Amino acid sequence: EPYVLDRSKVLTLFVPQTPPVCRRNELVEIKADSQKVRRETSPEEDPLTENGLSIIRRFYGQLRAFFAYKWRAVKSKEGTPTAEQLASYIKTIKTQIDGILGKNRPAKAIDPIAKAYAGMGWDWGHNKQKGEKAASKEDLIKMLETLGKAFYDIERECRQKIAEALEPTEHDLENLDNGVDKLWELDAKNRMKPGVDYELDLQKGKRSREEGDKASRPLFKFVKKESLDARPTYKAFLALLDNYERAVGVAEVETAQEKKEIRTFLATCLQTNVMKYAHKWLAAKGKVSKDPKEFFLLLQKLWFEMYKRDYNAKRPDSSGFEHVFVGEERNGKIVGCHNWLQLWREEQLGNMNYLGYIYPYRPGMTRNDNESHLVTIQFEWKDGKDDNTFELKPVSTSWVGVSPEFELALYTMVFLAGDEENVMDVGPYMVNIKCYTIRRDRVNFLSTSFPEDVPPSEKERNYQASY
Repeated sequence: EPYVLDRSKVLTLFVPQTPPVCRRNELVEIKADSQKVRRETSPEEDPLTENGLSIIRRFYGQLRAFFAYKWRAVKSKEGTPTAEQLASYIKTIKTQIDGILGKNRPAKAIDPIAKAYAGMGWDWGHNKQKGEKAASKEDLIKMLETLGKAFYDIERECRQKIAEALEPTEHDLENLDNGVDKLWELDAKNRMKPGVDYELDLQKGKRSREEGDKASRPLFKFVKKESLDARPTYKAFLALLDNYERAVGVAEVETAQEKKEIRTFLATCLQTNVMKYAHKWLAAKGKVSKDPKEFFLLLQKLWFEMYKRDYNAKRPDSSGFEHVFVGEERNGKIVGCHNWLQLWREEQLGNMNYLGYIYPYRPGMTRNDNESHLVTIQFEWKDGKDDNTFELKPVSTSWVGVSPEFELALYTMVFLAGDEENVMDVGPYMVNIKCYTIRRDRVNFLSTSFPEDVPPSEKERNYQASY
């Protein structure tokens, strides 16, 4: 059986508050790739080099992805296998695990495997049933889930150690995907935790063109004020959200206080490891100056310099920040507005009516997970007039729980070093980060940037999980 991982087939969370565990760059043969890992180093080592940690992380990532794949395959299979069929399959799994492990037998890998096998009454060393009671399908599912969780935790420890080094590695600089992936790990300390700092209530889903309200309750159950107050970048970000005219074509006027709030926000973001890494990565790629002051000015110009979104406007009426993070209204339609804190704020004010989440492109994948950090929703936004009318945003994808500096760094890297469409892994999510420019007075300004679901490939559509 080939170990080809299909992201659309490995969907359920192995760790609470953790999104799908199969990554795009794992659409490869684990067995072949694991042989390369074994040639490079042994997981028993504890190298101080980031390259060594990366190899070890890949090793445990192979095991995590293998058990994730097997868990999904077994759980999705209809019917109940005979005891003989199940025993034969369990023996096959043992052989395949041996192929991934090779000659390396670190206790950190073997101990949880042997313990999980023993839990279903199976002798891992001799690869046979212990006692008279045969293992059931439910026992096998529980064993695979347990090991998926165990190796996810080990892999994540390695990933966080790697992320602590802010200097971009050669691997980070190979492409935008690798560089962005590190942002996710660096954001872990300042990212809000679902169920602790905030909680969603996604309720029912719908198609993007489907009319009607599928959500009788608000999108957010709560966002803790104490959690916001404890995070300086969140406080500085929230102070910016009431500084803008919503309608495109209406001139924006910045007061001295608003300009001060912008400087405070950028300065606070630049003190975080997320923005420090983004700066180092962009400087190493030759996209920006190494001087922090010049990078500050570039961010200020990129995100907050006003331009005419409405070409016929008499004065500048928009900016990249306003469009992406705050949202605008143009010809009766909502444009932009991709930030979760803005959605929460507007819902608190009674200006946003949540209508339900949008079904994702990938068959079998759900977005009705209240602990997901990425959601695609439909909502109505009050038009700002006194007639109590709302305007529809049929499809809107937003990160949830992430820090303001994470999104600022992500979209800045994409704008300066990416394309209009950038399919990549951002943490555990496969997304297409879209980024478009608008040209005014012979200058390219940031028009918009946002995440979007990635449709399944032809290979994924034709793939059939089996065991």
